[in-house]
Amino acid sequence: MLKVKPADGYPPEEGRYVRGNDYSPVVVCTILDTFDWAIPSELNELVMSGADTGAALSGMLQTENIGLEKIICNIVANPNIRYIVLCGRESTGHLPGESLLALKRNGVDDTKRIIGSTALTPYLSNIPIELIDRFNQQIVTIINLLCQPGERDTRVPGLNPKVVQEAVRSCYQENPVVFMDYTLYDMGAYPEPAIYHKIVSKLVQPQSPPEATQPGKSKMGMGLALHKLLPKTDCKKCGKKTCLAFAIDLAKGKSRLEECPMLHQPEFAGDRMALVKLLE
Repeated sequence: MLKVKPADGYPPEEGRYVRGNDYSPVVVCTILDTFDWAIPSELNELVMSGADTGAALSGMLQTENIGLEKIICNIVANPNIRYIVLCGRESTGHLPGESLLALKRNGVDDTKRIIGSTALTPYLSNIPIELIDRFNQQIVTIINLLCQPGERDTRVPGLNPKVVQEAVRSCYQENPVVFMDYTLYDMGAYPEPAIYHKIVSKLVQPQSPPEATQPGKSKMGMGLALHKLLPKTDCKKCGKKTCLAFAIDLAKGKSRLEECPMLHQPEFAGDRMALVKLLE
């Protein structure tokens, strides 16, 4: 079985990840559906479970553009990586999980927009097309354990550290094993040299659709950011049809946090503090 040394300087991009076994065939990608200062403990547990079980890298993905570009750079710098375990909850604002799956399934168009992604700005503007093509060739399978937005039950596969550990272990077996609907084994390194690429300019803005520059779009973006921290139960107790509608009205100053009774419950105390900070 072919195993190779990663590129000098691997991993080229910094981020919220733990480096594990450089010769492992799998990385764990946990979707971060909240802000940096309010990361739920269950997401940290998923990251550490991947690292402890032998993943090459185990970390978090927050955005459908720069965040995804960093993952691509780090993966192509290590040809031993052939699988991604995708877990956590989808983020309703950025849709990074959907974008990652769409990238593997469809690739990008001439503007480097991820085909099939419904995220706001799924553009990989800061990396060359050759890197994107190499990523799609090197990664054989994305093991999709992604949960729906707002899921909090840690017994479901995408939030269960034991299931993530089983997925990681399945990827480095010498003989094929069945994990859920996937047949997995360590097939060895991708048979091309490692590619070292570091994102030089982080000032390049992802290309946006025309409507992104229309009046009121900034309020919509703020509303999506606020929505990440709401309970997402769509209980209608605030008088709005959905939590997203409430979030947008919060951004516009038409609603107040006090109108959401769910935020007064102890389990949402951290989210409430983050929302207060954002609305200051």
